[in-house]
Amino acid sequence: MVADTYLEMIGAFKEEAAKLFHRYELSKNIAPDYFEPGMMEYLDKSYGLFDENTGAFLLRFESKGTRYGDRTEKIEDLSIGDPIAVIRDAENEHNSNNFILTTSGGKDVGNMPAELCNVIAPLFDAGLVEISDSKVSFVEPISKRSRYAKQAILFVELEGRIG
Repeated sequence: MVADTYLEMIGAFKEEAAKLFHRYELSKNIAPDYFEPGMMEYLDKSYGLFDENTGAFLLRFESKGTRYGDRTEKIEDLSIGDPIAVIRDAENEHNSNNFILTTSGGKDVGNMPAELCNVIAPLFDAGLVEISDSKVSFVEPISKRSRYAKQAILFVELEGRIG
């Protein structure tokens, strides 16, 4: 029973990593002027890789919830390569699997996408996930976006191992 649960958790993780990789691959086949708000933007910034033999993973994903509070303003000064802390937030009223993303100075700059939270949290809570590095992989502050933009764009790269 325990082995089956572990295999299910790994399978769900692999599926989410594959979805991120698919977004990246899709970016190679779509014209630069293609636009579909919230669905097809910044495809090339996403990435997912999971090595079943070693348990190593690399995920690049968009920070969610950047419009709430003053997160957009906090993203303004971030640069590619800046460290990002990934903090478990089991008390979150919207998703008990949540992970908060913060700067090295402790500024809240968003959340990990719910789909990733939902597959990583059970592994993390069981002590099976080790995060070795997390950093900004892409940032587009609101000051650099269109005047119609309502939020900054932040992508985080997360490296680690399951096992």
